[in-house]
Amino acid sequence: MLRSRPQFRLAYRAITIALLPVRRSVYKLRLGAAALVLGALAVGAAFYAKYHAHVQVERQQSDRAEIHNRLDNFIVEGRDLLGQIKDARRALPATAADEWAQRAEIYLRDKLGERYLTRFRKEANEMYGDDASVPAPRLGYWRAVRNRIVNLEAIGAEFSEQPWRR
Repeated sequence: MLRSRPQFRLAYRAITIALLPVRRSVYKLRLGAAALVLGALAVGAAFYAKYHAHVQVERQQSDRAEIHNRLDNFIVEGRDLLGQIKDARRALPATAADEWAQRAEIYLRDKLGERYLTRFRKEANEMYGDDASVPAPRLGYWRAVRNRIVNLEAIGAEFSEQPWRR
């Protein structure tokens, strides 16, 4: 197993040559020193590779947690907007709803890519239905915000559980 990697193969050969009977002990000494240096470099490279992999996993976990938290914030904002849209005594928050959707779209495009932006804009199926307490003139905005919240929840579910901690 150790001989399959190039660093170990070279170190193994240098040690083998150093152990051969040679008349000049200087060559043996040099080869032995080279073998030790190559072996130390190989061990150091193995430790660095393990450390680098650990750092990458930590960074991925941190990124996933940050994305999940940000999507949760968008969902909470969207639910507040749904409550405002549903309340006929309050002014229709059309500008706030449009700004919320635009901020969410920008975040999704920049952090996750166009594929998630398409999913965010997708219409929800009929399974979710309409809320009978929403006034008819406000129903269009209510559906648009509700659909985007449902889609954000689906997207956020992908980032909620760490796959390497299952």
